Amino acid sequence: MIGEVHTGIYRLRLPVPGALRSINSFLLKGREGWSVIDAGPPLPKCKEQWETAIEDLGIQFTDIKQILITHGHIDHVGLAGWLQEKSGAKVIMTEDEYKQAFYPDETEQVGSLYYQDGMLSLGIKAEEIEQMTAILRFATVIPEPWPEVQFLEEKSIEFGDRPWEVVLTTGHTNAHVCLFNREDRLLLSGDQILPTISTVIRFPTRVDDNPLEQYLDSLNRLLQLNPAWIMPAHGEPFDDLDARIDQLYKHHEERLGLIKSCMGNEPRIVRAIVNELFGSGLDVFNLFLATGEVTAHLLMMASQGQVQIDRDPNNNQLYFSLV
Repeated sequence: MIGEVHTGIYRLRLPVPGALRSINSFLLKGREGWSVIDAGPPLPKCKEQWETAIEDLGIQFTDIKQILITHGHIDHVGLAGWLQEKSGAKVIMTEDEYKQAFYPDETEQVGSLYYQDGMLSLGIKAEEIEQMTAILRFATVIPEPWPEVQFLEEKSIEFGDRPWEVVLTTGHTNAHVCLFNREDRLLLSGDQILPTISTVIRFPTRVDDNPLEQYLDSLNRLLQLNPAWIMPAHGEPFDDLDARIDQLYKHHEERLGLIKSCMGNEPRIVRAIVNELFGSGLDVFNLFLATGEVTAHLLMMASQGQVQIDRDPNNNQLYFSLV
């Protein structure tokens, strides 16, 4: 359940529902106490595994002095308040990620009028939006206790007696944090880069939004760091970032090509492209993911002048056509 993945760095695998199956929380041992990267989701089984891990390490919860949350998704921040209550540790997040997780504005609020109008404009039906809203609310609402948070503003921070450079990345979320130790060439990559699955691109919130391009740009910045050992939030640590980033670039190029092949000569709504790519039988959660992915690719093509976007004044639906 918990094991050392690098000198002084331990990985605790916590269960998450769905295809991901688990998330990695990292514990970094230091002379003045332990630091945690990501708390895990608010599930009873995860609390039990935290208690077992603390016992296995031969420490107390109060030995944890710092908890850094890489981004505001519930599987990363969900237990931050509970872990802070048990340990007394300070919880550190970027201000953008804190607000998105705990006090989202209307563009980020599941079920808001803005959200509903946006989904309708992509061709999602009203009854599907209602089902999506119920699932997404359940998957995003963080239970109390909420953590007291210190906002991360420094460009470097010390965890486990190592200095770590704070690398802000976008595309998966607005202000996702990766940590890089230059001396040992270690990268704690959060969700920004994973070893076997492609990172979910943030659902666009407007037609001039471009999360896919942001994500690809962030990958290039991580590549420039030239890490030797990458410790992701899901999956196993790995050592060949160049090869993995090359795979991800190719994956998105292939997806762009598939979307272009679905568009033909007539303007199309996003839902029609989703149905052609993934079939019309997706459950509502996977329909949400597929719609976000297709929309993000279309908006990147639009930013490059390859796609034109038009809005039907009668029903507000967005139509995409190749230029």
